[in-house]
Formats: sequence, C-alpha cells, structure tokens
Amino acid sequence: MDLRQLRSFVAVARERHFGRAAEGLRVAQPAVSQHIRALEAGLGVRLFERTSRSVELTAAGRTLLEGAPAILDDVRRLEEATRATARAVRGELRVNHTRTAPVGVATDIIEAFRRRHAAVALAIDTLTTARNVELLRAGSVDAAFVRLPLEDAGGLGLVEVGAEPLVAALPTRHRLARRPRVAPAEFARERMVFWPRAQGPGFYDLIVASVFGGRAPDIARIEPDTEHMVRAVAEGHGCAVTTQSRASLLSVRGVVFRPFTEPTPVAPLALAWRASEASAPLRRLIAIARSLSRRAAASC
Repeated sequence: MDLRQLRSFVAVARERHFGRAAEGLRVAQPAVSQHIRALEAGLGVRLFERTSRSVELTAAGRTLLEGAPAILDDVRRLEEATRATARAVRGELRVNHTRTAPVGVATDIIEAFRRRHAAVALAIDTLTTARNVELLRAGSVDAAFVRLPLEDAGGLGLVEVGAEPLVAALPTRHRLARRPRVAPAEFARERMVFWPRAQGPGFYDLIVASVFGGRAPDIARIEPDTEHMVRAVAEGHGCAVTTQSRASLLSVRGVVFRPFTEPTPVAPLALAWRASEASAPLRRLIAIARSLSRRAAASC
C-alpha cells in the first residue's frame, strides 16, 4: 500500500466513479484503475463491486475508508511541518513589553511567535512606553508594545492590538471601596498617587481626559511605577489608576481595585516598530499581531 494507491482509493470511494476520481486527482483514469488493482492485489481483497453503471464499496472497502482519510491527513500535516521547518525564519528579534501590560494580548502575541518561529532568538525586556519609543528610534530594539496615543508616532509603524479597562486603586477603608464600581466623577475629586507624565505623555493625557474629565488631578504623590503607587495607596497617600492586567498581578494589603462605571475608560495597546525596518522575523511578528488583534475584535 502506497500513498498514491490510498489517495486513488479515497477519491473513487467518495465519487463512486473512476472518471470523476481521476479528474479530481488530475491524473489519467487508467492510472487510477491501476492504483486500485495494485491496492487490492496487495491486500488480497476486493475493495469495490463494479458494474457498467455503478461502483460500490465492499465490506472490506468500507473498513479501509474508515481509516484512510485520517492517514492521508496525517501525512499532509507532516509534509507541511517538514516544509515549514525548511522555511523556518531565523535570526534575532528584540521586543519590549510595556509595564502596564504584563499579561494579555501582548504576551499572547509573543507566545504565538515563539511557537511558530522557534528558530528565532527572542530578546525580551519590559520598560515604559516613552523609553520603548526612544529605543525603537535608536535602533536598540526591533519592536515594542506601547500605550496609545503616542505624542509623536513619526517614523513608526503601529498596529493596535487591543484595549483593556482602567481600574481604580483604593484604600480598603475608603468610602468608594464599598461600591462594586466607581464613578469617575466622584473618583476625580480624590487626592491621587500618579506616575511621571514623561513615562508616556499620550497615555497620561488619555487617563486625565477619560477619568478626570480633562481636569488636572489633585496629585499628592508621584511614584515611578505601579507597584510603588499601590504601596503609596496602602499607606494612605491617595488613590490611583492602573490597568486591569497590572492590577490582576498585584496583591497589596490595604488596597482594593474597583472597575469604573460605564462607559468604562480603557487603555489602548499597540505594537510599534520602525517603519523602515523590514527583517523577516519582524514581518512575521507584525503579521501575528494583526491576525490576533482581528480575531479578538471579531469575538467581541
């Protein structure tokens, strides 16, 4: 039994006609007939009952048809995997995460890239959006996840990969902590612990616009990152805003996280790269980012 014989058998079994089977396989009909005769001879059984008007499977033929398609599918997948290995993209790709997106679509994109392009050496780091943009422009990284909007996106390619809700970080004894959701209008009147605007000016301004109605928040303390902000909240210095994904990984005694009321303010996330860059690993990463972001949007 060889693969040509098995393919001819499956085609005849499905078409119940040698001529149509040959057309589907794009071979001459005598070749199909020869394959079937050789297969029957090798197995020592009749696979078809033939008349001048019909072709029907025998009991032995029906048994073979139960397993033959799966065998051909396995062979096809093995062939594709072998070819893919030969075409494997190689090289190095330097990609930075942004601190406010430690889990979610960004990590999904990186893991999908790892699975599909294992021959590419990935160098991963996590920095702020502003620092990621600086490193992109300097050529020190090939791609980076950034929070939108960017103050200056000139020379950069961007694909938005998703958006996640912003949440309020509150002291556990705060009056708003007893509510399942926090209204931005009430929250905006509280004293705040914030991060430096220079870390992501566009994203900072988006938070001010969507949570604080465009008015400058009453900032009691500036901290360098979310971890320090949340500890400051626990110490009673004020409230804070962070992303849902960042909050999901933080557990600090004395702090609770609450979603905002509708319409929920969100934090857009994008993959950025130098528009002039065109390496094969980077092109594959961008393609995966676009594919996963479209899939996520379609499921919403």
